[in-house]
Amino acid sequence: MAEIASLIDGFAERVSPRWAIRRYAERAALQAVKRQYDAAATNRRTSGWRRTGGSADREVRQGFTALRNGASELCRNNKYAAAGKRQMLANLIGKGISARATHSEPKVAAAAQLWWENWAHGKVDGRNDFYGVQKLAAGAMLERGESLIKWEDDGKRPDARCRVLEGDYLDHLRNNLVMGAGRIVQGVQFSANGDRNGYWLYPAHPGDLGGYQGASTFYDAENIDHVFEELRPGQTRGVSWFAPVMMTLRDIGDYEDAVLMKKKVEACLAIILTPAEGNIGSPLAAQQPSDGGDPKKPGIETVRPGMIFRTRPGETATTLNPSSSGDGMAFVSQMLAGISANLVPHHLMSGDVSKANYSSLRAALLGFWAVLDDWQQNVIIPLLCRPAFDRQMRALALLTGDKRFLEVIPAWAVPPRRAVDPIKDVGGEIMEVRSGFKLMQQSMAERDMNWSSALGEMAAFNKEVDAHGLVLDTDPRKVNATGAIQPPASFAVPKGDPAGAQDSRIGAFFMRMTAAHDTGDMATLTQGMVDVADALQADDPMAPAMARVLRFLFDDPSDPN
Repeated sequence: MAEIASLIDGFAERVSPRWAIRRYAERAALQAVKRQYDAAATNRRTSGWRRTGGSADREVRQGFTALRNGASELCRNNKYAAAGKRQMLANLIGKGISARATHSEPKVAAAAQLWWENWAHGKVDGRNDFYGVQKLAAGAMLERGESLIKWEDDGKRPDARCRVLEGDYLDHLRNNLVMGAGRIVQGVQFSANGDRNGYWLYPAHPGDLGGYQGASTFYDAENIDHVFEELRPGQTRGVSWFAPVMMTLRDIGDYEDAVLMKKKVEACLAIILTPAEGNIGSPLAAQQPSDGGDPKKPGIETVRPGMIFRTRPGETATTLNPSSSGDGMAFVSQMLAGISANLVPHHLMSGDVSKANYSSLRAALLGFWAVLDDWQQNVIIPLLCRPAFDRQMRALALLTGDKRFLEVIPAWAVPPRRAVDPIKDVGGEIMEVRSGFKLMQQSMAERDMNWSSALGEMAAFNKEVDAHGLVLDTDPRKVNATGAIQPPASFAVPKGDPAGAQDSRIGAFFMRMTAAHDTGDMATLTQGMVDVADALQADDPMAPAMARVLRFLFDDPSDPN
C-alpha cells in the first residue's frame, strides 16, 4: 500500500502540484487526528480491532441468525442464561402489563374497560390470555431478538385473535427493490416514504423437523406487530439481548467444567509401585493383570477408601496426592458481574446474596428499575400492548357505531416493584405522597390498582367494618400508626349534625386530656375529672364517653364500660 501511495504522490506532483500539496495536507491532518484519539490510531494495540462502518441492517444481517441460535442454546443449557431470561421476564411482564381505559366521559371509559377486560382475559390465541401472550412475545424477543404478533379475525369481527411468532418466520433472504420505489430488507417491506407496509412470512417455522423449503407469503403491516428493540436508527430486525454477553456465558460454563474436573483429580489418591532391583515378578503373574486388561501391559491396581495395601518384598510405594488450589470463585463472580450489568442484577442471576445488604441491593435494583422503565415504556408498551388496545377499541367502535371509543386512551400499570425492606420503602413512599412529590393515584397505579374502583371498594369495606362494630389496627380513621385511638378530625364532622357536634366535643376533650397526661399537667387532669363528675351529675349524654377517655389514659381496663 505504501508503494502505491508513493506512485500516486509522484504522479500528482507531475500532473497537478496543487492537488499534490492538498493531498499532503489532508494526510498530515488525518495523522494529527489519529494522534489525538488513541482509539483512531492504527498500531499494534489496534491491529486486531474490527472497526467496520456498516449500517445497522448490514451488521444485523451478517450475524443475527447465529446469534439467535446461540442464545437459544445458552438458555437451554447454561444456568446463568436461563436464570437471566426468567428474571428479566418476571420483571418485565410479571403477571402482565394491564391497561386502564381513560376518557372525558366516565360511561365511555367504563364500557371500554369492560370490553378490554373481557377480551384480555379470554383465550386470545386459543390457549393463553393476553398476559400470557405478553410473556411469549417478550420471551422470544429477549432470547432470539424479536417476535411477531399476527392478528386474525374469528369469523365475526377483525383482530379478535392473535398468534405469537418467532422472528424465524420472517424471510431474511428477501432483500430487493419493489414496485413504487419501495424496498424489502430482510423480509420487511417498506414503501417509498420509508414506512413499513408489509412482512414476508413463512407458513411454517423453518427450523421444524426436516426444515421448510417453501416460499414466503406477503402480509399487510396492518395485521402484523413487530416487537424488537431498535438500538440504531433505521434498524429493521432485532438481535438477541444476550449478544453482548454470549461469549462470556460460554467461557464461564467451560471454566466451571474445567474447575470441576480439576476438583475430581484433586480428590484422587494414586499409588505407584516400584519393584526392587532385579525383581521382575513371576512370569505367570505378569500374564494376569489385576485390572482384567491386556496381559502384555502392566497391571493397574485399584484403591478403595479405608483399604490396607501390602506391597511385595522389595517393592516401594509412592503416593500421588495432588494439592488443592483456588477454585476461582472470585474470577467467576467478576465475570458474572459484567453479565448482570447487561441483563439483571447479580443476585438475581446467581442467587448469591451472601455479600449483599440493604444498601447494595437497593442500589442495584434502582439501576435495574431505570433500565426496566426504558424496556417497558419504549419497547413493550408501544410495540406490544398499545397496538392491541387500539385494535380492540376500533373493534368496539365498529360494533357499536360509537366513534368516541376511538378517543379512549390507556393508562398502563406495570408489575409492582417489590420492596427490599418494606418498612423503609413504604415509609419513603408515604413521605413522597404526603409531601406532594407523588400522587396517590400514581402510587396505586404502580401497584396495579385502579384508584377509582379501589376507593369504592374501600368505602364499602369500611361500611361493613363499622356495621359490625369492629376497630381494625390498620384503620387510620380510628387509630394512629401506634394503635392509639385517633381523635376525630374536624373536617370529618358533618355540618349541622348534633351527633357530629358531640363527636367534636369528645375529640376536643380527648386531645386536651392526652396533652395533659403526656406533659404531666396534673391541674388540667384534675379539672378533667371535675368536668366528668359535673357531666355525670347533670346527666350529660357525653359523660360516659368522657369517663372512658380518662380510664383509657390511666390504663384501667377492668371496667368494661
